[in-house]
Amino acid sequence: MPSGGTAIYLIRAIWRSVVSTVFVIGLLLSPNVYLAAKVLGHAGEGVLAEYRLQQIPPARYDAEIRTALDSGDGDLARSLLALADARKIAVAPELTARIAALPAVDLGNVLRQGWSCVVDGDFDSEGGFACVVATDVTGIGDVRDLVGQGTNYVTGHPVNYFTLGVASVGLGLTVATVASVGTAMPLRAGASFVKAMSKLGKIPPRLAGELSLALGRSLDKAALAEAVDLARGFRIGEMQRPLARLFNPRAAAVVTELAGDFGTIGKVGGVRAMKLSMQTADSVRDVKLLARTAERYKGGYLGVMKLVGRGVLRLGDLLLTLTGWIVGAALWLAGVALFITKTTGRTARFVVRAIMRARRPRPGRAIRVAVA
Repeated sequence: MPSGGTAIYLIRAIWRSVVSTVFVIGLLLSPNVYLAAKVLGHAGEGVLAEYRLQQIPPARYDAEIRTALDSGDGDLARSLLALADARKIAVAPELTARIAALPAVDLGNVLRQGWSCVVDGDFDSEGGFACVVATDVTGIGDVRDLVGQGTNYVTGHPVNYFTLGVASVGLGLTVATVASVGTAMPLRAGASFVKAMSKLGKIPPRLAGELSLALGRSLDKAALAEAVDLARGFRIGEMQRPLARLFNPRAAAVVTELAGDFGTIGKVGGVRAMKLSMQTADSVRDVKLLARTAERYKGGYLGVMKLVGRGVLRLGDLLLTLTGWIVGAALWLAGVALFITKTTGRTARFVVRAIMRARRPRPGRAIRVAVA
């Protein structure tokens, strides 16, 4: 059995080892703690996309651009090139030349998409989407949907609250678009897009459920009946009063913000970017994050979505890495704290002992005093 002195020595040795180990581990892991805090703190501002893009090797840009060109996807090729240029990544001259040779507008594709919209209501390009927006800008599409869904509600039939809410907000936006001489057009286009995707059954279930629940709970039946009567007579100018009471202001604001976010995405990346974002998002928050990412990367947004995909929204696999960085920082701080505490204690004891020694009477001085 070790003596008291040996036991104390062992405890001190173990303590020094623990402090040293914690300090070293924390020191190795902590340099990334600032990046971890930045990613977590600004996860809603496109930082996740930026972090993930940093992990992509430059050679992949050439590979993705070549694949896009070979498959006839000029829009994606242009977006990837714009993203590469913004990130100062060199692209093979041969690929740059192929992109430069692409026609500015594929007229045949525009006509095909316009016909697809007329026949089945779907769209995959600006040409196809143009007829959707044109129908809503005149008020015809929104009036039709408001009357249809409003009649269903009054008569007790199933109601698509999503379509009803977007149509009511859309009628207000139609007036705003005309009054603003087109400056509100992105918002109007966003509302038309959301409503069209809802009618096609292409709204993610969670997103549709989130909005439908908010709208269904706040619907004013009397205001709806009045709005439907006015809509049947196409008296759009008189509908502002009942439309303002149709839904709770908070629920209506959510629809307006959603339309605005998709309008932002469409302004940056066109219809394709809007549809891709709709497929990626699961909630209103997701759409808002995608809109901010689109604003951040502009013409490179399609390229970001191709390279990163849902990684723009999901922390997922990053959580383990971020947690490791933060734990490392905590260990480093703990090690520093323990080291400082121990050093301060030793220093304090040394100072106290020095003072005590200074205050003791010296033997020589005592003898001199006695002799005297």
